[in-house]
Amino acid sequence: MKASILQENLARAVSRTNRIVSSKPALPILSHLLLVAKKEGLLVTASTVETTEEVFVGAKTEKEGGLCVPAKIFSELVSSLPQDAVTIEEKEGSLLVSCGGARATVAGMSAGEFPPAKKEAGKDDKKAAKKNVTIKKDALVSILSFVLFAAATDDGRPLLTGVKIVQKEEGALFAATDGYRLSTYQSSLVFGPATDILVPGRALAEVLRVCQEEKEAGDPTLSDDGSGDLVIVVGDTTIVTRRIDGQYPNFEKIIPTGHTTTAAPDKEALMKAVKSASIFARDSANIVRLRITKNTLTISANAPQVGENAVTLDARTEGDDGDIAFNSRFLLELLANFPGEELTFEMTGSLNPGAFRSPKDPRLLHIIMPVRVSSG
Repeated sequence: MKASILQENLARAVSRTNRIVSSKPALPILSHLLLVAKKEGLLVTASTVETTEEVFVGAKTEKEGGLCVPAKIFSELVSSLPQDAVTIEEKEGSLLVSCGGARATVAGMSAGEFPPAKKEAGKDDKKAAKKNVTIKKDALVSILSFVLFAAATDDGRPLLTGVKIVQKEEGALFAATDGYRLSTYQSSLVFGPATDILVPGRALAEVLRVCQEEKEAGDPTLSDDGSGDLVIVVGDTTIVTRRIDGQYPNFEKIIPTGHTTTAAPDKEALMKAVKSASIFARDSANIVRLRITKNTLTISANAPQVGENAVTLDARTEGDDGDIAFNSRFLLELLANFPGEELTFEMTGSLNPGAFRSPKDPRLLHIIMPVRVSSG
């Protein structure tokens, strides 16, 4: 293998793929990047047990071939090189790297040891090609930004680390929950009448990052060839991920069907109030209280060793007065990811889930389970 590539292009491909490399990989080879020089350019690949990411960049190839190199070392090396043409060449199992006056040799592993990447569904299979779906990039960014933060990050609960995608009559419904909160987005996307899949949240988080970075790229495509793998292509980046197998919780049963109290405060004012209360909530399990009275919403917290705090906001209210308590972290993460300047909070008693909606976008719904606290 021997190829030349601009340093900035190589650095972009390496830093992007390096993001998914685990610090504790299941196999030693998964701590490496696979570099493959082809006639058309250079393919840089990283993989975990469940997800593979490939970035293709233009390069001048003198000799085709491939080699695996340690991801961390190679990423740091490439980022330290001057902005010039970089030549990479495989010799006797090592990668020779030269750029300007810089020279380096990186010990490698055989490309054959790297787990094979799936081909893009639909390229060579006419039946699979019918299952390709193009998604507006802005729409996908909006969807993932609203649901991903509610997914669990604890691998001890693998089902809850995924995002559920279910085809409804009005479009595909995206949902994520960690057992304490739930985000759903009712899109108008059509994947197919039988679509009911659970996609790893980490893979979709990488899709979101790539969409946000690739501002000039076209709309992403999603392919499902029925093998259990999903292929998502954004510009020159391809992400292949396995589905998560298992029975996802019936999240729809916790969605309130009605409410007795509503409050519609300014979102930014609410965020500032919750941040203020969270300072005092740190020593009391992050619990903040919300009290709704006529045209006001009060956010408060207290800890015997620290003190207490309360902020009263103007809000459009309807229905009964109400009191409820939530984990402040859940509220802050919701507000940080909630689009627009307005939101409406709905509740039915202090022990039932609270619902947060957008008055301008009925597709969005966020549910937070309340915290039981003593009165007073």
